[in-house]
Amino acid sequence: MPGTSPFGPRPVFPTSADATEHELPSFPSAVLIDGLLHCAAHKKQVCSDCDCDYSSHNFLTRQLAANNMALPPPNPQMAQAIQKLKLDGNNMFRAQCHFEAAQKYTEAMNVAAQRPMWDPSQTIVEEAAVMLSNRAACLLALGHPSEAYWDTEVVTRLKRGWGKGHFRMGRALFDLGRCRQAALEFQIAHSLDPASKEIQTALENAQQYI
Repeated sequence: MPGTSPFGPRPVFPTSADATEHELPSFPSAVLIDGLLHCAAHKKQVCSDCDCDYSSHNFLTRQLAANNMALPPPNPQMAQAIQKLKLDGNNMFRAQCHFEAAQKYTEAMNVAAQRPMWDPSQTIVEEAAVMLSNRAACLLALGHPSEAYWDTEVVTRLKRGWGKGHFRMGRALFDLGRCRQAALEFQIAHSLDPASKEIQTALENAQQYI
């Protein structure tokens, strides 16, 4: 969640009223305004609704600018490589090749881990959460709920407001026979994504075993 770093969030920076907004094709959840990262949806540097905090990245940007240095943008080739591995994993998952799909998601995480330290932390968080969640789905399909649980434990810490992460944690807990805890996770997932019939069905099913 925003502001959970050990030293708290750094202050946000004012931007010019007429500053140009630039989209980032390799990072669609954010935009650049006056050289600073903002969430794409609300144009905020720190946004609780989008669960993002770009203040540290923007602080570094301003510090470098003060010394006539520039912070390089996220590497588009790296983003493309990660996206390709993710799509390969998705295709393998649909083909019921769950072990191979899990390998692709792991490869994608390994590439994401090579991002330089100045890349926005939110980018790394987003990539890690999605890949771990997808790998958890593979592990559940392979009959490894314990391993899936640990992946989803990390996912729900990285993206607390993401219903899919809590849903997959609930599935792992249910497969482990921890139905009460599973129902709680399904309830959280349902509150975050009330339109999902899959979550609603899983919640009702888990409640029958309590």
